Formats: sequence, structure tokens, C-alpha cells
Amino acid sequence: MSRLSARGQTLVIFSLTMLLITLMVCLTLSFSMRIREKMEAQSVADLAAYSSAVATARTFNSIALMRRAQTAHLVAMSGVESLISWTSMMRANLNAARVAAAGCPAAAVVLDALNEEHVAIQEKWHELDGNAGVQALNIQILGGHLRGMQGAMYAQLQAAVSGEQDSFAAQLSVLASEGSRYPGELKAGLTNVSLAELEYATSDGRSYAMDMAMATRGYEFITRRQGMPTFDGSHGVLGVLKGAGGSVTVIEGGGSAYWGSSLGHGGRADEADFTWAEDHAEVEVQFPGCALFQVNATAGVKSTDRIDDTDDHWWTPAGTVLGDSDPGMEKQYRHTLGWVDPEFVPSTFIGGMTYNTSDHSRDNLWAQPKLFALVQRDYKKRGPNADPWNLLFRFSFTPDQSRPFDSNGWYLADGTDISVQEALGTGLAYYHRRGHWEEPPNLWNPFWRATLASADVDASGGADVQATVRAPAAAAFQALISAGYKGVH
Repeated sequence: MSRLSARGQTLVIFSLTMLLITLMVCLTLSFSMRIREKMEAQSVADLAAYSSAVATARTFNSIALMRRAQTAHLVAMSGVESLISWTSMMRANLNAARVAAAGCPAAAVVLDALNEEHVAIQEKWHELDGNAGVQALNIQILGGHLRGMQGAMYAQLQAAVSGEQDSFAAQLSVLASEGSRYPGELKAGLTNVSLAELEYATSDGRSYAMDMAMATRGYEFITRRQGMPTFDGSHGVLGVLKGAGGSVTVIEGGGSAYWGSSLGHGGRADEADFTWAEDHAEVEVQFPGCALFQVNATAGVKSTDRIDDTDDHWWTPAGTVLGDSDPGMEKQYRHTLGWVDPEFVPSTFIGGMTYNTSDHSRDNLWAQPKLFALVQRDYKKRGPNADPWNLLFRFSFTPDQSRPFDSNGWYLADGTDISVQEALGTGLAYYHRRGHWEEPPNLWNPFWRATLASADVDASGGADVQATVRAPAAAAFQALISAGYKGVH
């Protein structure tokens, strides 16, 4: 070969080498940009997931405090009802004294004096009795407001973890896109799994039920009316009795307040139709020159929902002057409580949020909610020539010469659209009280905390991931798992 014919060989080799170097540089830039963008999207997803877990923990803690406040309201309401019953018991005792005096000629003067005292206290009695009923109603209304606040906070939490416009993922995606050439490419994806986790965590099969039996039935720690001594006083009814040398003694007296469907203990607070308070005792009345008089005395109040007209208020033994109950419509006017949700009628119980304590499965984390945050980057928003290294040209890799080589990474060879980048973060709201590791999760104590977790932190994690990212990412995820991929941990 002549020296003349060999000229230009180096230029050809140099050109091919530069082409190869250019392709390598383009690939490097493309890979590095994809990695950076993946890290950015993953950071946004993790931040949104952690924010969701924090918001859930704070909401649950707030609900726990409000439930405690509701308990206090229910205890106060029981206390008011018990006082209505206890003061009614005073009328029963007065009746007992009148019945005893009527059966003893030596106490006839006392009977007249007792009737005069009754007239003096009757007007004040009706005023205070009505005020007590209004007070019980106001307490119930305040407890109902707390229930409404719980529902409002829960609705805000659902919106925050849903992946929709007001969610953490959506808002953080907007913040992360500020200053970007393509502000619309980063967005949040729907995370229905998070909503399902929250719904499951806050349901126990009774929807609104709260087991407040110990807090609402009353018994001794609210009413404290066990074994009352002999009544003593120098004014009013007691003064009249004392002036005549008489006395009233309560033997084995007691009383309580509670929620239930009928008079008598044993009903659950969250299955109550009515609010009750009752007192009962063996009463002994003694007058000089008269035989000892003994009688079973009872008193009580039954408060119902506004649409229920079976309110009651009674005291026995009955008397011709004092009777044995409020007259006519007075009992309903004084002792009817508020309007409740028709779903729960008849009921006077204040409902609220509840935790699913029936789930004892470790595989499901004892119903503690797992919160997904999905962030997506839509590369089609950039267009095909957005970056200089996204080369678009034709290669004869397939018999179809009309199909261009896709260097943007939008499609697979089979035409599957993979133009959307997916980043999934997982947060967990969990319950822990220091020093009480075995205490089950609940919405009574404000010890909820937040952390990031793996996507398969519970037994349903793999299926939940696929349901969230959907195809084709779900198919790719399943293929990786089948091949032994452990990166999800």
C-alpha cells in the first residue's frame, strides 16, 4: 500500500473513538441525572411519609386527650344525674316522714308543719330541678363538640395522607419543583393503602363505641352515698322533725348513676339508650309516743334523647301532697337531653373515635397504621429533546426500521410505557409508653410516635406496594422480588 493511500486512517479511528466517547459521556450524564432525580424524588417521598406518620401520631394523641376530656364530661354528667336522684331521695324521705306522722295521733302537729315546709320549698325545688336538667344537657353538648372535633381532625388527617391535592406528598412535590425547568413533572400519586390503614386502625366493629363503663356508671366513686347517717339539722324539714323530737335514719342507703337500656346495673355505656341515676334505702322514722316506722324509699331520674318522650323522675313512697313524680310534661321538659345522630337513636351516649383493639396479630402490627407516600416524575412533561444527551436516531435493532431508538427511556421494546419515575416512602405511626412495651395500642393514652419503616413492615407490604405503584412498576417490583430482591427492606 502506498503512503498516499494510507492517509486519513487516524482521522477515521479518531472519529469513531470520539463517537464512542460521546456516547459514554451521554450515558454517564443520563445515568447520573436519573440517579440524582431518583434521590430527589425519594427524599420527597420519605419526607411526606414521615410527615404523614407524625401527623397521624399527633392526631391520635389529640384524640386520646379529647377522649379523656369526654370521659370527664360523662363523669360530670353522671354526677349531675346522681344529684338529681339524691335530692329526689330527700322528697322520698319527707314523704316517709309524712306517712309516719299520719299514722300517729301524737305527731299530728308535725304533719301540719311538714306540709307548710313543703309549700315553702316547692317553688325552689322546681327551679333547681330544671336547672340541673339544663346543666346535664350542656355537659352532653360539650362532649358532643369534642366528638365533632375528633371527626374533623380525622378528616384532615385522611386528606393529608391520601396523595390528593392537599396531601403532604402533593405539597412537598410542589415545593421541590420550585425553580425547576419542568415544574409540573413532579407530583403525588394516590395512596389508598394509607386511607385503608387508618380506617382499619380506627374501627372495632362498633363504629362509634367507647367502653367507658367504669367512667360513666358512677357507683361509689361518683355518688359516694353508701351508709348515710341519721339526718340532723335545725332548719326546714329537719328542723321541724327535730323540734318535735323526731328523727329520720337511712339504713343501707346507696345510689349510683349509669348508662343503660333499663334500670339496673350491667349495661355497657356505649350501648345505652338512656341515662339513669337511682337511690334506694331503708328509712326509719321515729316520733315520741309513736311506733317506729320503716319503709323502703327509692328515687331516680331517667334522661332520654330529645325525640324520646319516656323521660321519668320519681320518688317513693308516694304522698298525697308530694306525689311521686314531676307533674305532666315537667319531667320531659327538665330531663330531656340533646339531639343525637339518628344513626345512634335512641341513645344519650357521647360517641367518638375508637381504636381497633380486636386485632391481636403481629403480622398486621396490631392495627398500627402504615402510611405510604408516592411521588411520581413524569418525564413526558419535558418533551423528547429536553436534554442534549437524549439522542433520537434510528438503529436497525429490529426488523421494523420505522421504529426509532428511544434514548429517553419512555418505552420498553414491547411498547410498555415507563415514562413515569416512582418513589415510594413508608411511615409508621406506632404506640409506645416508656416502660410498658407490652401495653397494646389504644386511643386512651397519648403515647403515639412516628418513624420511617420499610414498605413491607407488615405481612401485606408486598401486595400493598403493588397496589399503590400499579403497572408497570408493580410488575417490575414483582419480578425483582421473584428474583430474590431484598432492597425493599
